[in-house]
Amino acid sequence: MLAALTVLYAIPAWLVLVVAIALAAGIATAGQIAVRRRFPQVDFSTYNDVGGIVLGVVGGLFGVTLAFIIAIVWQEFDGTTQRVAIEAAAAKDLWHVAWGLPAPTGPLMRRDVLTYAQLMVDDEWPAMRTGSSSAEAERLLTRAFERAARFRPANAGEANAQSAALQYLGMLHDARHHRLDDNSSGVSAFEWVILLIGAVAVVGLCYLVGLPDLRTQLVMTGAVAGMIAAMFVLIFELDYPFRGDLSVSPAVWQDFVDRNRSAV
Repeated sequence: MLAALTVLYAIPAWLVLVVAIALAAGIATAGQIAVRRRFPQVDFSTYNDVGGIVLGVVGGLFGVTLAFIIAIVWQEFDGTTQRVAIEAAAAKDLWHVAWGLPAPTGPLMRRDVLTYAQLMVDDEWPAMRTGSSSAEAERLLTRAFERAARFRPANAGEANAQSAALQYLGMLHDARHHRLDDNSSGVSAFEWVILLIGAVAVVGLCYLVGLPDLRTQLVMTGAVAGMIAAMFVLIFELDYPFRGDLSVSPAVWQDFVDRNRSAV
């Protein structure tokens, strides 16, 4: 499953969208042609009144469900973006607080923060595209925690700096693990099955509507199927926020490295 996701997310989002729309529209219209050929004697226009009512009810339920899942996925994606910002802000605050610690603790902590930011760009973000993470980043955070906890302040100023450093390290650690959790969980298989059932039901009910011109009806059915496919692609691309073309970028970490590299 994870290998399949990695392969799909490696494909450009625009190509996934085009292929999904083309396949959905093609299968839907082919199905309608097959139904018309299988039942040539049936006048589907006689079912327009009842079929329209049923299609409206089923379509409405499916639309609400689809919108609900899109809203949840979008909120999760936005929340992940905010958590990355919080993580980067904690690293910046830790960098500044470390100036209040004497050598060698302060300089070593600033070096660790800068190394962590570089690991985010070079190691963790590429690893997250396959659902993994950076083991070196975890070891570095553990080492920074130990260094800050073992430090023995000589005055009130150093004690305050140590307390703040431990606080920001905790925020950094928690935000990172929340980020990794976001990248390992998404829309469940059961939810995808429900969506597929709804999509099949909506497209299938379109077959019961009869228009005088079959080509016009094929265009309408293809448009419905294509739009549903587009929404599915949107859910897919937003579902895992660090894997596809729409993924959250490590720009905040690269900016941090660029600004502070010369200060170490």
